[in-house]
Amino acid sequence: MSKTITTTLFMIVAISCSGQSIKDLDFLIGTWEVEETILPGRENEYQEKGTRTCEYYLDGSFIKCEASTVVSRNGKKRSYAYYINYDKNEDCFWATNFANDFPLHGLHQWFLDKKNQQVIGITPRNVNKDRFFRHTISFANRDQIIWEGWSSKFRASEKAWQHIFRDVATKQ
Repeated sequence: MSKTITTTLFMIVAISCSGQSIKDLDFLIGTWEVEETILPGRENEYQEKGTRTCEYYLDGSFIKCEASTVVSRNGKKRSYAYYINYDKNEDCFWATNFANDFPLHGLHQWFLDKKNQQVIGITPRNVNKDRFFRHTISFANRDQIIWEGWSSKFRASEKAWQHIFRDVATKQ
């Protein structure tokens, strides 16, 4: 019985020590020059440029990223924010986003792939009434993060994933 208790305690300690934390997303921290392209083939194709600043928030338990950009074709200003935290029970990160020009709040589940140096994100539910999103954030180059996104409609006839944006952020 003592061997079972020792083994159980060892496994609990090993699991708790191998968990991820918000510090694993430290590569996001800083100020970034952002160039986002909504890709061709969409009715609202455009490019926007601006800055994004990410910092630790709420005693270091969250990362807050706030951005201000300008749409190249019409000069429209956009503002958006991401609030990211680690959920040890789900063993994932949660990213909630808001934008001044989009009425819905996004909720994304992020999974860290340290080996391939990327974050893989999915929406656990549809964000825009009839669409699902997934994305990757490559951080292989710590001075340039590449964020790419895909969308799929809920309707059975349109379930193919469409590459919809590419966001390149270069550290200042």
